[in-house]
Amino acid sequence: MNKKDMAAQLSERAGISQVKATELLTVIFDGDNGIIANALNENDKVLVAGFGTFEVKTRAARRGTNPATGTKIDIPAKKAIGFKVGKTLKERIEV
Repeated sequence: MNKKDMAAQLSERAGISQVKATELLTVIFDGDNGIIANALNENDKVLVAGFGTFEVKTRAARRGTNPATGTKIDIPAKKAIGFKVGKTLKERIEV
């Protein structure tokens, strides 16, 4: 399912135009200035009850191996986005 498909379903279920549905999806999910991106940028958790939780996790620096040469390399610490599935969605998928 892509953004266009989501907008079509949102439009139908909410009784709004597809243009308005697309705008709403952009406001929520846009990677540059969406609601979720802005919250994660401020290190807030984004909890959508029944769906799941998005959060920023910090990965520690570690020592790795270059698979092409076998030499040891230092991998710096970095931030990554994590997602934990909510109970309701998890139960629905496991059926």
